[in-house]
Amino acid sequence: MANQRSVRESFAEYFEGWEVQHKTYLEKLIANQNETEEESLRHLVEQVLCHYQEYYNEKIKAAESDVFLMFSPPWFSSFERTLLWASGFRPSIAFRLVRESVGVELSEEQKARIAAVREKTRRVEKEIGEAMAGVQESVAAQPFYGLVKRAARLVDGEVSEMENAVEELKAVMLAVMRDADCLRQHTAGEVLEVLTPAQKVKFLAGTSQFWLQSRRLGMEIKITIV
Repeated sequence: MANQRSVRESFAEYFEGWEVQHKTYLEKLIANQNETEEESLRHLVEQVLCHYQEYYNEKIKAAESDVFLMFSPPWFSSFERTLLWASGFRPSIAFRLVRESVGVELSEEQKARIAAVREKTRRVEKEIGEAMAGVQESVAAQPFYGLVKRAARLVDGEVSEMENAVEELKAVMLAVMRDADCLRQHTAGEVLEVLTPAQKVKFLAGTSQFWLQSRRLGMEIKITIV
């Protein structure tokens, strides 16, 4: 339990600092939406992507210690947690964001390329969703369910069996989270490849605004309820 608290507190502290930096990058993205110097825009995009990559690196390290924490992160509001899919936003939300941020600027070729990425993403998303459903079914099935029901009365052999079952569950959940995060990053990367430097800046700004607005709304709902 002490280790779990340490993971929870250390990642929550990291996330707080990451969020502050994220807001700074959003300000830069918004300020540069009318910038025409492509090299400057590319540099900014690279900085933002490195910022996201850092988050995923820290997230997987924390998940390796406590994967359950990442599926119900206490640093998110209850509203934000309802939006989570395998510990993050659905990858396919990128297509709504690209449509809202730069949809009117896309050429027919760009639209066709993004449509191809969308179909591939939805296919893999479905596969990951089926894996998640399999995890939920395994928790509800015997022998795991029976062991949980009898947790307070387990004998030595059953305690070992319970520990093995929990470790197997952790491994499966970690694999699902890795696959989901990989798809989130891959989808965003393929979308960005289609866009011009200026469009990339607008798309990343729209993505950041969506996340921060969701977070702000979650905090407001929390305060209202309290």
